[in-house]
Amino acid sequence: MDLDVADKSAIVLAGSKGLGRAVATQLFAEGASVVITSSDQDNLADTVQEIRDTVDENPDKLQYRVCDLTDPDSIESGMTGAIDDLGGLDILITNHGGPPSRTFAETTLEEFDDVYQGVVRSTVQACKIALPYLEEGGGSITNLVAASALEPNVSGSLANVFRPGVYGLSKTMANEFGGDGIRVNCVAPRGIYTDRIEYKIDMLADEEGISIEEAEQQREEELPLSRLGSPEEFGRAVAFVASPAAGFTTGSILHVDGGWSSSAF
Repeated sequence: MDLDVADKSAIVLAGSKGLGRAVATQLFAEGASVVITSSDQDNLADTVQEIRDTVDENPDKLQYRVCDLTDPDSIESGMTGAIDDLGGLDILITNHGGPPSRTFAETTLEEFDDVYQGVVRSTVQACKIALPYLEEGGGSITNLVAASALEPNVSGSLANVFRPGVYGLSKTMANEFGGDGIRVNCVAPRGIYTDRIEYKIDMLADEEGISIEEAEQQREEELPLSRLGSPEEFGRAVAFVASPAAGFTTGSILHVDGGWSSSAF
């Protein structure tokens, strides 16, 4: 399927590794001009070079900008600089790092402030900056938000509070800006094999005194597909939702989770 993004420009926040990198790679492979951001310039430079080396596209169509989601000034300069580099904007992919695992009793107010900035406020600010450019010719915002928000657990108090806010923001913006030709959706991952999942598997093995292989099998058995997903599968799903090929889809949540959320309506 032609996603019709060859003449489109895209920003992928938190795109130097994991899920963000997978999305940026797929959009670049489809021919879009892409700027990836993160807080670490060295990681960005390495990632851009690695993607350029593996994808047969014009290397100039993949760039990077430093954008620290914990710093409003960095978001402003990173986003506006990226838009200047691209000469406009058609696609915004918002993303954020995973909040630390804490029970409510363990958390501090300072941690709640930090995670609010890194998850909700940073997403709101990025969308505010992008909207005037998206309104010029229509476009899309796709927010990456973990599927686990559907089933809050005790140790995820920080994520449980703030991630649903991004879902609510998406629904609100989809209704408000649909008439301007702007689509807003969420893609909800779970069980995608990235460095973060590898870290969680290692933690599970340590906590339960089992092997890495047994811990990985436990994670796989959570899912009806009985396997973990690949970053490439996730990247393809997000690229589709963000592209004109999904032009009649807005206000929706696409679960890319191996069927984990299949029992939820």
